Amino acid sequence: MCLKEIPIEYDIYGRMKYNPEFHENMGKNWDQEEVSYLVLWYDIIGPEEMSFALSRTIKSVMQKVLLKRRDGSMVKPVQPTHTKRIKKDPLMKGL
Repeated sequence: MCLKEIPIEYDIYGRMKYNPEFHENMGKNWDQEEVSYLVLWYDIIGPEEMSFALSRTIKSVMQKVLLKRRDGSMVKPVQPTHTKRIKKDPLMKGL
């Protein structure tokens, strides 16, 4: 049996779409450890790196942050931070 490599796909905003190799926690409930890590580190490392740390998609991480900020359990920083995006491989542009 040969494992087939799943191609990495991006949405129109440059965010990685669901890929089972990277997002193994997709569809699972958030546990307390994940939520506390998200609250402490999201504004420091950004959504893209956070998605890799939690094995979830960028969309689900950003949605969880939105919900936490709405209910008041996560505050928006006074000084916004800008994190660099992880660039796609330029050699794979046509793939």
